[in-house]
Amino acid sequence: MNTTLPPLKGKRIAALDYGTKRIGVAVTDELHITISPRDIIAADSPDLWDIVRRVVAFDRLGALVVGVPVREDGTKSAIVKKIEKFIEELRAQIDIPVIEYDESFSTQAAFQTMIAGGMKKKQRQQKGTKDKIAAAVILRDFLQDFEREIY
Repeated sequence: MNTTLPPLKGKRIAALDYGTKRIGVAVTDELHITISPRDIIAADSPDLWDIVRRVVAFDRLGALVVGVPVREDGTKSAIVKKIEKFIEELRAQIDIPVIEYDESFSTQAAFQTMIAGGMKKKQRQQKGTKDKIAAAVILRDFLQDFEREIY
């Protein structure tokens, strides 16, 4: 994955947690202090690209981070191939930088975050909840890992 970042200081950034059914979305403010989960996007929506463009415009985004799970042995799973296809199309559909970021274990981290935050089991099991929280975890980890490059 490319680690050269475009200028991100003072820009709102969103993270996408791509899944074959749902895409989790989380957005940070310009100062990268708060991270807010957004509504999920249906991955198979016929209006997918219109929805993504609306999110980019509504949140005045300066970049998108897309989580890509990386295996330790470097092989690509079936979902990675789908994510790469999604990223290729995403780059063709929007005019802001799309950054690939290793999201290995973000779903597990999201689950632990929900438990630590006191979220009830019934809430954790609602469709889309873990997708939104996983996107927030991806964005949090991205901002922490690249803090020096951003600022």
